Amino acid sequence: MKTFKLLFLVGLVFLAGVVAGVVGTRIAIRHWMRSAIQRPQMVQTLIERRLAWQLRLDASQQTQVHQILADARGRLKELRQEYRPQVVVIVSNADVEISALLTPAQQKQFEKMKQKNRAFLQPLAPGR
Repeated sequence: MKTFKLLFLVGLVFLAGVVAGVVGTRIAIRHWMRSAIQRPQMVQTLIERRLAWQLRLDASQQTQVHQILADARGRLKELRQEYRPQVVVIVSNADVEISALLTPAQQKQFEKMKQKNRAFLQPLAPGR
């Protein structure tokens, strides 16, 4: 009986560790993605630091890499703004189509899910 309790306790601790790891990873990834979306210059800085450190770039190379990444970030921003209206339409149409498939109870739950994730999806919101 003592062996069973010990094995059960070890299994329970293992399961709690797995759950904590999954939840922690999910929270960390959401936070990082939200930060990257809201502050793309932060991602650029991280890339610059990593390249400088791993490739042992000299000051001139670091300056050139900075300019290349800043230009790329600007072009990506323009591209996102150009295609954003189309993305909003696609996401909105998918939302309407999914809602049409659901029962009234499911629609309420779907609305709650969308509200919960609104902050994460806010960059897609019209007018932003």
